[in-house]
Amino acid sequence: MHTERADVLIVGGGPAGASTAFQLARHGVRVRVLERSGFPRAKPCAECLSPQASRILSEMGLLGELEPRGALLRGMIVRSPDGTSAKGDYAASHGFRAFRDRGLAIRRELLDDVLLRRAREAGARINERVRVADVLRDARDVVRGVRTLAANGSAEEVRARIIIGADGLRSVIARRLGLARTATWPRRISLVAHYRGVLDVSDYGEMHVERDGFVGIADVGDGVTTVAAVFPARRAREISGDRSGFLDRWLASKPHLAGRFVRATRDAHAVAVGPFASHARRAWHPGALLVGDAADFFDPFTGEGIYSALRGGELA
Repeated sequence: MHTERADVLIVGGGPAGASTAFQLARHGVRVRVLERSGFPRAKPCAECLSPQASRILSEMGLLGELEPRGALLRGMIVRSPDGTSAKGDYAASHGFRAFRDRGLAIRRELLDDVLLRRAREAGARINERVRVADVLRDARDVVRGVRTLAANGSAEEVRARIIIGADGLRSVIARRLGLARTATWPRRISLVAHYRGVLDVSDYGEMHVERDGFVGIADVGDGVTTVAAVFPARRAREISGDRSGFLDRWLASKPHLAGRFVRATRDAHAVAVGPFASHARRAWHPGALLVGDAADFFDPFTGEGIYSALRGGELA
């Protein structure tokens, strides 16, 4: 075992971790990011960013690169179980203008890779495929670092003045510090997949609320449609038997959706994530801070999860 030091150590290299690393590194802070996965990576997500997220991407110098690789969204259409629908434009009719009049839908394997690259360019040190196993605390219970485990079993202690947990829904940092809390309701599971050949996909994101779940549908560029469906956690056993088949059958059971998917093909198997209803008791501990989903998971119905992660990094 050996020890390395940084000013700030960030656990997790997703949007929250990359945004935090960029903001700190560009001001001369010695930042190290530890990420369990390797990039580029697929990530189950509805993959839609609100217009305000574009402001942060622009300030990071990435908006011009990312917009052509995704799809611009004029707004959202929300459909209720009885078929009533409401359409909302991001460009308000009363004249208010946000940073952008359009939202952006883009695949996470593209977005996350570009964000982490930008953090590296700003001066952050990025280590992928590193698993954080525990936090290190001193006699006063102040967090001073983390303990990592490599694939070959070797251990490393990484110490820093501040530890930031940006490691998502099941944050190791939040759990080790006793900050994680799981609500009893509502508990949900999401199935996410990319399809090609979905009919009638427009420049509006869609949210179809059904009595047994809800699904978001959006163009994410290059002929790909993202489909993110959310179901009560009580259906977990049924879903686990055949995730892709469950999602295909559920879509086919909805008359207003079935025809649109009749000739569609999935790029890969559906991926499950959840259960949700995860929150932190608080977003800090002496020597440590939580950002993004580790601090407070945004229910997928809000469509603000990625913006919240980017903004959390900016605030941190």
